[in-house]
Amino acid sequence: MAAGLSIGLVEDNDDLREAIMDILAGQGHRVVGFPSAEDLVEAPASSPFEIVILDLNLPGEDGLSLAARLKRVQPALRVVMMTTRTAITDRVRGYEVGADLYLPKPVAADELLAAVRALGRQLHSDTTQSADRPVLQIDSRSLALRGPQGAVPLNASDVVLLTALARAPGQRLDYWQLMQALGLDVDAHGKASLAVRMTRLRGKLGYAGVAGDALKSLRASGYQLCVSLEIT
Repeated sequence: MAAGLSIGLVEDNDDLREAIMDILAGQGHRVVGFPSAEDLVEAPASSPFEIVILDLNLPGEDGLSLAARLKRVQPALRVVMMTTRTAITDRVRGYEVGADLYLPKPVAADELLAAVRALGRQLHSDTTQSADRPVLQIDSRSLALRGPQGAVPLNASDVVLLTALARAPGQRLDYWQLMQALGLDVDAHGKASLAVRMTRLRGKLGYAGVAGDALKSLRASGYQLCVSLEIT
């Protein structure tokens, strides 16, 4: 079990906030609750949160804006959005600004705990694997990828794909997110075009000195970048 995580909870309903805090604390997590985005931002930063669970309909700054700000400052932060906004456009916007999970209210306690456990495993995996990952560097001005075996030229689409993956939670994105980043139609033709680009990009990663599994295809889902990448 992924116990002992540091969790921030932003929920303006006092009773619900207290109930969720009790549920999470009961599993050994360290939880701090806030009634608004402003309260979280103004809290002492001596112990950064590993996971933030937030509502979207908050007084003052809303949850979407808060999530975007938090991810810019702490890219490895895991964000769980809990909200009554269930339209697909709301879900898409939530993932675009940095949500790792988007849960429609009401959320069952078992589902929330399972979500926290899953994110805890991701955090642990990122920590244990990061030391073994080779580091690549993209020069976005000269469109070059530098790795252990030297520099490899990239095109603009390569830079878009690698940058989007490097900045995504867990360095993974769904097909539709990658197609959207490239300006492709989200259909079978766009998916086929994406697959061709990814195959070529794997080859370039190999020429730069990274093994073939550096860009992993996630079955029926999308792609994951499995190397550390610096963007200059």
